[in-house]
Amino acid sequence: MTTTDTHPTPAAGSTAAPPTDPPSTDAARSGARPSASATARLRLAWRQMPVLAALRRQVRADRPLLGVPVAAAMHVSTETAHLMVTLKDAGARLLLHPSNLGTLDPAAVAELRRRAIRVNLPDTGSAPLTEQLAAFRPRLLTDNGTLLTACADVPELAGDLLGATVHSRNAERTARALAAAGRLPVPVIPVADSVLKSAVETPAGTGQSTVHALVRATGVQLGGKRAVVVGYGTAGTGIARYLQAMRCRVTVVDTSAVACLRALADGHAVGALDTVLAEADIVVVATGTRQVVTDRHLDLLPDGVLLGNIGHYPDAIDVPALTRAADRVTALGGGVHEYLLAGRSVFLLGEGSQLNHVCAGGNSSETMDLTLSLHVLCLLHLVRRPDDLVPGLNPLPDSFSETVARAKLRALGHVA
Repeated sequence: MTTTDTHPTPAAGSTAAPPTDPPSTDAARSGARPSASATARLRLAWRQMPVLAALRRQVRADRPLLGVPVAAAMHVSTETAHLMVTLKDAGARLLLHPSNLGTLDPAAVAELRRRAIRVNLPDTGSAPLTEQLAAFRPRLLTDNGTLLTACADVPELAGDLLGATVHSRNAERTARALAAAGRLPVPVIPVADSVLKSAVETPAGTGQSTVHALVRATGVQLGGKRAVVVGYGTAGTGIARYLQAMRCRVTVVDTSAVACLRALADGHAVGALDTVLAEADIVVVATGTRQVVTDRHLDLLPDGVLLGNIGHYPDAIDVPALTRAADRVTALGGGVHEYLLAGRSVFLLGEGSQLNHVCAGGNSSETMDLTLSLHVLCLLHLVRRPDDLVPGLNPLPDSFSETVARAKLRALGHVA
């Protein structure tokens, strides 16, 4: 069966649930049983992913990854749980390493464990990641950059690999750096290169989930608020767009003059971080870099400001500096902490981690359906067509994005 044979083909208007028994309420994480509502939410999320469900039905039939060890480093969410179960139904042996423990979904962990899918949660006495990988001997990776780096440090692990997919721009940059250093001897396909991620999932998914997280966590009325978006890349563009649609007055901060011109053309104000913070009601860091809001910015933050990060690195906001400067820190629930600084309240969302995940569960299942389906197609491509690929970064085939987009349109009831 060729790669094309695994392309999803849900019927027009189909919203059929994946071919599986419903998630179990008996699953547990650390002795805790997920609530009935959490289980129902997981079941709903999988129902909203018809493209991945269609792929799952197809790979279940021929088991193209039978016996292949696949290690993944991703957010452990209801959506990635669906990806892991799809890969297991394809015959793979699995090890899932959480990208960020702050964004971990207990119901997803419980469901994966119920299905005998190993989730690598660190605990007392757990072995280092490289040792766990050495014992697991992965042949394929689906990565955020962590696993590729670990495998590059252990030559025998790199020698076992057929290839990898990477999910984010940060992971792609890690892969490029490894390739430039001569430490990437296997083919890697960056799913972030897909137009589905750059034009649909990241701007629409992250834009919506960030705004949803702000409202859900704090109850803020967005209309009329002054919002600062730091970074006007794909994610920042989507966040600014959604905040603007909710009638916020948006100011963009970016080191790129081109990005600032795009922001102006999109109807936003632009400014320097040091000059716009003092008037901000909301500050969202969307740069994907480290040390953006640091100790020198703390005196500029006004009373009542909502501060959060959606980038890959949790130290984009210097939380230790914020903690040292605070007279008192109060946990308010829902992923929100109040830091009292000389009589001013700064409300930090998500403890510096990706606030859309911590406070609202991340991007919608419907948008994640697109890129997670691409991961499946790319992993199958790495197994079936190795001669088509070269060590280092390989372009994601355009046909994969087109196929997934057409399948999604059909599932939504549109002619594709």
